[in-house]
Amino acid sequence: MLHLPTVIGLSFILNLLIGLFFLSVHNYKKQSAFLIFGLACIAFSFAELLACLKLILNFPFITSYLANIFIILSPFLIILGLHKYKYSKPLNLRPIYYLLLFTAVVLLSVYPYSAAQMVTSFIIAGLYLFSAYIISTMSFVATLQKKALITCFLIHSLLMFVQTVLLALPILSLSETTYLEPLELILSSHLILATCSALLLPYLLASNTEHTLASIANTDVLSQLFNRRGFFIKGKNALSLPLYQNKNISLILLDIDFFKRVNDTYGHEAGDQAIKWIAQHVKSQFLNEEISARIGGEEFAILLPNCSLSDARNNAEELRESISSYPFYYEGHGINLSVSAGVSSTINGEQTIKELLANADKRLYLAKETGRDKVVTYDEKSLLLQA
Repeated sequence: MLHLPTVIGLSFILNLLIGLFFLSVHNYKKQSAFLIFGLACIAFSFAELLACLKLILNFPFITSYLANIFIILSPFLIILGLHKYKYSKPLNLRPIYYLLLFTAVVLLSVYPYSAAQMVTSFIIAGLYLFSAYIISTMSFVATLQKKALITCFLIHSLLMFVQTVLLALPILSLSETTYLEPLELILSSHLILATCSALLLPYLLASNTEHTLASIANTDVLSQLFNRRGFFIKGKNALSLPLYQNKNISLILLDIDFFKRVNDTYGHEAGDQAIKWIAQHVKSQFLNEEISARIGGEEFAILLPNCSLSDARNNAEELRESISSYPFYYEGHGINLSVSAGVSSTINGEQTIKELLANADKRLYLAKETGRDKVVTYDEKSLLLQA
């Protein structure tokens, strides 16, 4: 049997520390969800403290009623925090306040009796079940920890339902039979699960925050493709996979022709919209294994693992034709855009991505020098001029 005072002490300290951690994060990030999570952990610790006072204080209003209110308040706040974290928009709290008020009134009428614990257990079971549902609808990078948190909430809910039944049996049967040992085990499990949930939650949120920051650092805001940094990181990671060892890899370097004219004639806002328009063409064609990026002002790069030079050229030609076939419209003006492209290829491991990019850049320069609106895959300028 678990030593209940030890479990209570550890749970109290850990929940208090986690609550203070959430409050410090809120103080730094100014996100209200972290404030709510911090208050949820502190409410749980406070409920434990009030419940323990019954050892030295014969005042059920404090040791039973207020303790139950705070123990219910904890999962209520978790639900509010999850909603705030998920949607980041104002939440209508009136139904929550009404529900809390109704719960407080019901508990006030029965708090001196065992029915109070039964009502509290039933409400907590429902709240943790709903918390598990909310977590299941949210997207987290740490999927294993997400499943662990959902499991904690579901087991927690199940235990509280079992506790409700055990507390109700003596009342329904009108017997004096009690279930002290299973109820004590459930209480210990309740404290452990609540603490485990409190430990898992910050890990989930931190993983998502780190992933979001990494995405921001590696993403071009205008095109929503990778930026130069993200292109090299993602490309290096992809080419290190066993799947692409000793396979052909190719790279397309794309540049918008006469892009300065667009800015000079229609303004920089038109230029930004043109970049977005080109990026949409790139994204619509390269959706699978390819890695696409905006690596300069009007330059785009597409890395194609397991792709030969001829296949890469065909892809580049298809992209060039789709861009030049239809005008780009800005404020009612039809603007004809075209692109030039240089393509390079090698066996994975024989050249770095930087070397592939440098070779593609030479061929892009030749495409521009010899007429633009074309795809170049070789380095003979004289042949290009004859074409």
